[in-house]
Amino acid sequence: MSKFEIKNILTPTDFSATAHLAIEHSAFMARISKATLHLLHVIKISEFTYTINNPAAIGNDIKDIENFSLQKLNEIAEQLCIKYGISVNTLISKGNPAEEIEIAVTNYNIDIVIMGTHGASGFNEYFIGSNAHKTIKKCHCPVLTVQVDSKKIGFHDIVLPIENTHHSLEKVNKTIDFAKLYASKIHLLGIHHKIEDATEKQFELMLENVEMVISHAGLSYDKTIVNGDNLAEQTLKYATKNNADLIVVLTDHESELNDSLLGALAKQMVNHSKIPVLSIKPKEAKYAAYSPM
Repeated sequence: MSKFEIKNILTPTDFSATAHLAIEHSAFMARISKATLHLLHVIKISEFTYTINNPAAIGNDIKDIENFSLQKLNEIAEQLCIKYGISVNTLISKGNPAEEIEIAVTNYNIDIVIMGTHGASGFNEYFIGSNAHKTIKKCHCPVLTVQVDSKKIGFHDIVLPIENTHHSLEKVNKTIDFAKLYASKIHLLGIHHKIEDATEKQFELMLENVEMVISHAGLSYDKTIVNGDNLAEQTLKYATKNNADLIVVLTDHESELNDSLLGALAKQMVNHSKIPVLSIKPKEAKYAAYSPM
């Protein structure tokens, strides 16, 4: 299986507390993966006087806004270089946040986007709801979302929910790579739907295959099987109970019982999980069986 390498990390920021937390997660990841961190601030032209904290200090000229924003980004970058010893690139763009993030992902060969799910309080809340969802759907790379409660930096306990669909297995490889990067324990959560005995046996074999791959990777793990049809509810309940610090989901086709993951699972996770969520885009091609080779 191919290794998921992290060389370029993108973190959009609106200079809010949640965005700052996402930056801390990004800087830590950049340090342990020896990656470059790209900090992006998007200015919405229609509301450019409200895109940063203290807009009254800079007037209404868009060029002043850009300069002020770049100054703030450079100050953050300098602090991160000192604290983490990493390379930081600062970016300013104008337009729709989700679209500008997608452009930056392409232009800078971004391997992962890390962003806060709540934006600035009292100003333009860039990353609440729809913008986070749009970014998750648009980006071909994984997107890690964090809320203001996600103050713990680093991931030691990762929840990997698996249900009885082949699509659900598409996140296994990247979960393993993340676990290796952070020396994490994987909590394999089998979501068992009400199915026929023959399908149940296939599901058990599927989980055994995942266990074999994780074990072959030399990682610590445990396995739990729960019953239920609501993957998001079961996963959040389990993750909270086990003090997990990362949940891995797909951005689409996680469950054949739902119209789409982004509507049924990812939205619930991104909106309600106090635990960081790693959203992985599924492959276009038909699922190919994983093996510990």
